[in-house]
Amino acid sequence: MGHHERDPNEVIVEKPDEWWYKIYALVIATSVVVILLLKLFSWYFSR
Repeated sequence: MGHHERDPNEVIVEKPDEWWYKIYALVIATSVVVILLLKLFSWYFSR
């Protein structure tokens, strides 16, 4: 009880490259938007 081990014969399914590219693009786009918003707010409040 308590021992949770993977079956050695179980195949780990990897996501296709296309799926990962979408994730990376989303992360990068989100980061850019967040950075731009931070700059916008800092510019707006520093006036």
